[in-house]
Amino acid sequence: MMQTNQNEINRTEMLMNYIERLNNGEALESVQNDFRETFGSVDAKEIVDAEKTMMQNGVPLSQVQKLCDLHSALFHGNTRQERIAQAEASVAASIKTKRKMQDMPSAKSAEIQGHPLQILTMENEEFTKRLNQMRKLLTQNAETKQILNSLNDLKAAAVHYDKKDELILPPLKRHGVAGPADVMWNVDGELRQSVNALIRQLKQTDEPEQPQNVKDDIRRLCARMQEMIFKEEKILYPLAEKYFTEEEWQMIDQDLPRFGYAWIKEIPQWQDAKPEKKQISIEGADGSVEQAEIQLPGGTLSLAELEGILRTLPVELTFIDANDTNRYFSEDSSLFPRAMSALGHQVYECHPPKVIPIVQNVIQKLKSGEENAISFVTTKKGRKTLVRYLAVRSKQKEYLGVLEVVEDITDIA
Repeated sequence: MMQTNQNEINRTEMLMNYIERLNNGEALESVQNDFRETFGSVDAKEIVDAEKTMMQNGVPLSQVQKLCDLHSALFHGNTRQERIAQAEASVAASIKTKRKMQDMPSAKSAEIQGHPLQILTMENEEFTKRLNQMRKLLTQNAETKQILNSLNDLKAAAVHYDKKDELILPPLKRHGVAGPADVMWNVDGELRQSVNALIRQLKQTDEPEQPQNVKDDIRRLCARMQEMIFKEEKILYPLAEKYFTEEEWQMIDQDLPRFGYAWIKEIPQWQDAKPEKKQISIEGADGSVEQAEIQLPGGTLSLAELEGILRTLPVELTFIDANDTNRYFSEDSSLFPRAMSALGHQVYECHPPKVIPIVQNVIQKLKSGEENAISFVTTKKGRKTLVRYLAVRSKQKEYLGVLEVVEDITDIA
């Protein structure tokens, strides 16, 4: 055990040294060569473990994110800094290093019809087609309207990222592999924001063609998105395949429709999928679920009636208990999809790292009694959305948890 810990320390020190060398201005090629020599034959899991150790030792997430890019550069040839500075060169380098990328192992499950990893890979294939089309439009100096249409099509990437962030990253973190969740989730958020920001920028221009700086921004965005596809298929998916049980994959498969699909219309069925089972512990007098009744202070409802009422309410509900654990999600949550596999786990696992302190602060204020309700208005999927966090307490004022209420107010406010 001591030897293992020492190895982790040594790896962490070496990786930190690479980051410091880049920060100090050393040539990229020099650092890449040393990185390849030391870590070229190391399994992705070992580097992820080193990333985890770095974060546990207080290394800022931004620094670990640089390491994630350098890890990708081991085969792909570019760090984020270089990609941002020379986006076109990055695309060319990707083509030249295609053989190296193919040599890296992919998840075998991605070849199984209907498996969740095949679905995500199919989306990435469509994603890549659209990135290539965008580059072609930029090269041809296409009109602003065409570029804007292409950017609007890329907005569906958010649907893909939502599935990855909610269905793959949290359970991987529960298996002790925290690096991808802590790094990728934040980057996914940056990519979503970049697409929306560019769309807003183009909508405000009257020029038939885009200025060079806007074209450069779009090229950089395409390069970053293409790099994320590479990291998913060559790092994230193989890690998930290594750790997830078949039961976990079946739960993920059940959750996929809640989040929707990006660009693909025909969804193949997985032969090992299991139908969703509802765990109901209440029975009626005759032993049947249909006759089950729940006695409430305001009256009596059958279980079927209660379920119907919850489905009919024009809001999406999430209940987090007194231990900050997810206990209930609305069946229909189109604005804020929730993974049923997150039930029974801490609410913080459902949020990207940079948002977790905000969630903790909200829950603490409600739990302590400093606030009884916290609300804000945001835009979700193009709809004006009211989000409320309400403290739930017993008649004796005992704190029971938090109720999140999400309401589409586009047509009423």
